[in-house]
Amino acid sequence: MGKNVAKTVTERLLKKEIGRLEKSVSQALNLLKGIDKEVKSASKAVNALPGMQKQLAELRKQVAESAKAQKRAVKKPRKLTEMNIFVKEQIKSGKSFAEAIQAWKDYKAAKQAQREAEPAEKSEQP
Repeated sequence: MGKNVAKTVTERLLKKEIGRLEKSVSQALNLLKGIDKEVKSASKAVNALPGMQKQLAELRKQVAESAKAQKRAVKKPRKLTEMNIFVKEQIKSGKSFAEAIQAWKDYKAAKQAQREAEPAEKSEQP
């Protein structure tokens, strides 16, 4: 039969084992602190979810309303320029586009000459 052999434990081995256990305990505590922080941040996120869902629903409503408003909005026709109106009238009267453009150039030149003549007339009336 086997002998019951008692293992002798020295003070040095005990201190070494205590140090190892203390290190393990401190690591476990740090791990628990990290887990606690994660749980708190997760619970904050979960608590904020209903508020975020409400905001998201409101934003969806606003987007839908603005889309409806854009569909309803009627674009105003652009105001035609003086040249466009002049050329349009010339074409309606039977001229070709090239003739209408030439008539516009002549009209503009005459208008410019008239403007230049007006200041000269004003300066002659002292």
